[in-house]
Amino acid sequence: ASLDATLARNLAPLSLDEVLAMQAGGAQLLDVRDGIDFEGCHLRGAMNVALAGKYATWAGSMLSTARPIVVIDDEGGEQEAVMRLGRIGLDNVAGFLAGGMAALAGRDDLVERTPRITAAALAEWLGGGRADAGPAPTGVDVRAPAERAAGCIAGSVNVPLGHLLARLAEIPAARPVVVHCEGGYRSAIAASGLQAAGRRDVHDLVGGFRAWHAAKLPVDADERPARG
Repeated sequence: ASLDATLARNLAPLSLDEVLAMQAGGAQLLDVRDGIDFEGCHLRGAMNVALAGKYATWAGSMLSTARPIVVIDDEGGEQEAVMRLGRIGLDNVAGFLAGGMAALAGRDDLVERTPRITAAALAEWLGGGRADAGPAPTGVDVRAPAERAAGCIAGSVNVPLGHLLARLAEIPAARPVVVHCEGGYRSAIAASGLQAAGRRDVHDLVGGFRAWHAAKLPVDADERPARG
């Protein structure tokens, strides 16, 4: 079938009940809105890969070709989302959530949010200054090792985004998690992946490592590769 025919087949509007039934059956929910909108309110279990970024690259890394995909967007963006998936061979799209997030009106039981944290607040928390926030979080740096070599947040663990879902066991489950990348695009993907995998106390560092560095907060050299 041509791409156009595939696109027409995959642009099926699905009711919320249909989407939930597909999710229960193993379908992947792909929310393509900007990370800030996703983190403010999304359907529990959805993965965020925003269209405004390296969408095809990260959708190809984070999604399975073996399970159906349901796209979630504000109304009108679904066609581009599906077409760009098709170009990289992800033609297993079952449809899109009709009405977008408006379909969740009155269904707070299905809504999840991702707390965002500023660099200053994270520094305070890591330093033990936020007793109300519980134990200090695990910092998860999802940048590539080459990016991290230029500097990193002390104590953070490096799990590049493309390996995150395969290496979940390396991230302690008993402590809160704060994810970051360089600027914020990849960390929104990472936070959504952790939440979709069942992690509940997940935060996203606003502005990423760039914001931490700009705030003149302590930066470490990543010496772990040299230690073997």
